[in-house]
Amino acid sequence: MTARHAPKDLAERLLGGPVVWVGLMLLTAFALGPFLWMLLTSLKTRDELYATPLQYLPVHPTFENYIDAWTSPVTPFSRFFLNSLWVCSVTMVATTVVSVLAGYAIARFRFAGRDALLLIFLATQMFPSVLLIAPLLTQWRALGLIDTYQALIYSNFSFTVPFTVWMMVGYFSSIPRDLEESAMIDGCNHFGALYRIVLPLAAPGIAATAIFAFVVSWSELLFAISFTTETSMRTLSAGSSTWSGSTRYNGGRCRPASF
Repeated sequence: MTARHAPKDLAERLLGGPVVWVGLMLLTAFALGPFLWMLLTSLKTRDELYATPLQYLPVHPTFENYIDAWTSPVTPFSRFFLNSLWVCSVTMVATTVVSVLAGYAIARFRFAGRDALLLIFLATQMFPSVLLIAPLLTQWRALGLIDTYQALIYSNFSFTVPFTVWMMVGYFSSIPRDLEESAMIDGCNHFGALYRIVLPLAAPGIAATAIFAFVVSWSELLFAISFTTETSMRTLSAGSSTWSGSTRYNGGRCRPASF
């Protein structure tokens, strides 16, 4: 029996590994293709960018496009970038702290309405963020928070927390209670067990929560457009969306458009 199946097992070992790796490499190249194309395009001169036939690789790589974007007086890319960095960083930290504490409390304690609260958190993911624009805009205008960082941070926070809390509840539930009980027998309270035992074990989940909050806040466009009117308060996504309308090609450089 073993001798009869030996050639088959050998073929699986020889072909299975290379075939899987080649497939993974092709999928990775397919996923990274748009980003690679964007990078190569950013290194082209304007003549190469609009050349016919299309040039796939930059003949004379240059960083002039990055310099123009960063120093342009028409579209303050540096200001947009710093705004996005500040809003996303604060949202990430606040979301992570609240998600860790709320997720631990829901996972470890039993209280009235616990299951209903989890269902509410899950149900919020069924609705797109565009449904929050009208009520949030009315609220921020009444509080005088239009064109402020607080409006963007609170809006992103309200959208990221429900999902991250749900995610952390599942992660904390997978950690055995015996470890915390052993720590509390040695003199720790719940916060001590959380800090010394649970948080180190939950580090991958906390990192995933922080990354999710940062990426969602970084790519958020509707909130940034709706709650900011001044150019100096726009984030990178909102500022870039108006870039094509505020510049034109003139003599090989970006210049203000004439209206």
